[in-house]
Amino acid sequence: MHLRGTAYEFNNTHVLLGAATIRVAEFPRLRTTVRPDGTYDLAVPNHARVTPYIEAAGHHTIYLQTFTTAGEDLRNVNFQTPSDAIYQALATLLNVPVDAAGNPQRCAIVSTFSTRNVRDLDYKDFIAYGAHGVAGATATASPALPRPTYFNAQVIPDPAQQLSSEDGGVLWIGVPSGVYTIRAHKRGTRFASFVATCRAGRIVNANPPWGLHELGLRNPARLRANPRRIRLTHLPEGATVRVGRRTLRPAGSTADVARTAQNVEIRVSAHRYDSTVWRVSGTRVTKLCVPLGDSRPRPACG
Repeated sequence: MHLRGTAYEFNNTHVLLGAATIRVAEFPRLRTTVRPDGTYDLAVPNHARVTPYIEAAGHHTIYLQTFTTAGEDLRNVNFQTPSDAIYQALATLLNVPVDAAGNPQRCAIVSTFSTRNVRDLDYKDFIAYGAHGVAGATATASPALPRPTYFNAQVIPDPAQQLSSEDGGVLWIGVPSGVYTIRAHKRGTRFASFVATCRAGRIVNANPPWGLHELGLRNPARLRANPRRIRLTHLPEGATVRVGRRTLRPAGSTADVARTAQNVEIRVSAHRYDSTVWRVSGTRVTKLCVPLGDSRPRPACG
C-alpha cells in the first residue's frame, strides 16, 4: 500500500520540506525522499502497523500516528514539522526535560481537533481554508494519562485552557513508553481516534487531516431501483454521482439514471459527507459506506 502526503513547516505552511527523508519506525529499510514540491509517496506493507517519521535538515524529527494498513492507500498523510528554533522555544515554554541531543527525555503526543471541512481537501485547498480547529472539545488517552494541555487561539499551549480553542491543538508531555489510543469528545459531533506509539525521545504529532478529525456527516441519499431505471433522492448539496465509469453532477436533490447494465455500482459523494455506495445486481441492492477522506467501501462507517 502507499502513503502519500506533503511535508511542510509548522506555523509556515508555505515552506515545503523538499529533500527530507520519510521513514517507518517498524520497517527500518523503508524510506523515500520528499520531492521539491513537498510531496512524497512511500510503499509500505499491507496488513501492517506503520509509524511514519520525517528527518529534515534544520527541523526536529516528528513521528506521525501509527496506522494499520488494510487494503487501502492512505492520502494526505502530511508532516507538520517544526524548525529546530520553534521546537526549542516550545520545549522551553513547556519546561520539557530534554536529553543531551535536545530530545524529550520521555515522549510527547500532539494532535489537532480538526473540522471535517478539510478532511477531503488536497494540500493546496487545505492551507487555503485557514483555521481548521474545532473549539470546545476535550481529549483522553487509554491507558490513562494526566489531563492534556490545550492550545489557545494564539497557537500557544496554555495550561489555563480547559477545552480546545479554535486552533484545535492538544498535547501531552512526559508520556511513558507505550501504545496509546487517543479519543476526542464534544457533544453534538463525532471524532476519529488515533494510536500513538510512544518511545523515549519521540514527538508524535497526529496532525490534520488525520489525528482527531471530525467524522463525516451521514449521507442522506436514498436509492430506488427497478429493471429500467434507478432513482436517487435526498442527495446532499453539491453531490457527485458516479454510475459505473460515468460521473454526474445533479442540479438538485434527485437524479434518475437509466439502467444500461444488469450489474452496476453507484457512488454518491459530497463535501463533508461520508460517501454511499450501492451495488445493484438485478433486483438485489447492497449498500456500503466510504468514510469521508477514505476510498474503500465497507459495510458501515462507524
